[in-house]
Amino acid sequence: MLNHNNSSKPESDFDQILKVTENYKYSFEASNNEAWNKFSAARAAEKKLQSPFSIYKNTSRLLRVAAAIAILAIGSWALWLTTLNKTLDAGKFATNAEQIEQITIKDGSVITLNANSSIEYIVTENSREITLNGMAHFEIAKNPNAPFVVQSNNNKVTVIGTGFDVQSYAGQPLQVTVNHGKVKVEKLSNNTTLESIILTKGMRVRENLNHNNLVNTHSNIFTLDSNVNVDAVKWESGNLVFTNAPITDVINAIETRYGKEIQVNSTNVDLQFTGTFKNSDAFNTVIKTVEIALGLQFEVK
Repeated sequence: MLNHNNSSKPESDFDQILKVTENYKYSFEASNNEAWNKFSAARAAEKKLQSPFSIYKNTSRLLRVAAAIAILAIGSWALWLTTLNKTLDAGKFATNAEQIEQITIKDGSVITLNANSSIEYIVTENSREITLNGMAHFEIAKNPNAPFVVQSNNNKVTVIGTGFDVQSYAGQPLQVTVNHGKVKVEKLSNNTTLESIILTKGMRVRENLNHNNLVNTHSNIFTLDSNVNVDAVKWESGNLVFTNAPITDVINAIETRYGKEIQVNSTNVDLQFTGTFKNSDAFNTVIKTVEIALGLQFEVK
């Protein structure tokens, strides 16, 4: 049986614990208020310190946005430039002996490639670049915004709209004949123009291969003939058609067509020949015909 009279002692102990707890309560509240005040003061000081960083952070963000816009603008410009210079037409062609090839490029220009020749071209909206090894006739569609340029063995022929022949076989001198219109012929060295000359209808320029040995190099690279019969030699159709053609032009045309080297045993350079040879005519037939007509004797090498 429990004795309830002993309950006064636990109550006394509880009261003591409660009193001690009350003391801690007030102490904690005081400490808590003091800590909050310190925290608030520190936070205010921290905000002051962070203010410049916030400005920097905002400025940095603006710079990143500006950089992104600049990159986008540059990319758009590059895309526009690429579109402007996009390739409209390109190709490579080569011919063998006795072969004639006619090429029509997309701008309307027509290139007739003579025998033993090769050509490579690329056409964009603002340029028409041709690389030639051999001989070709050009009938150029006019386009002032896209100059027509023929490059061959450090020689450059620039055209806007005209018809002309370019002959430039490896190891042989450049020869340009203008049928109509106007061209500019330049001799280049390391992308520097050594000499340039303007040709119009009926003019022909020939490169002097030994110009490096001449006294005034920059004015002796080309030899100009300003009175050429542009109808003397026609080969574009595949036939060789001569009309009062000088013997030197006749020999040159036959050599080009058949890939032979011909030596003339005559000092009479004023001889002229008129006649037509089909593309199917044999080399020996052509040579014998010219020999008999002009009373000459050729030596074939």
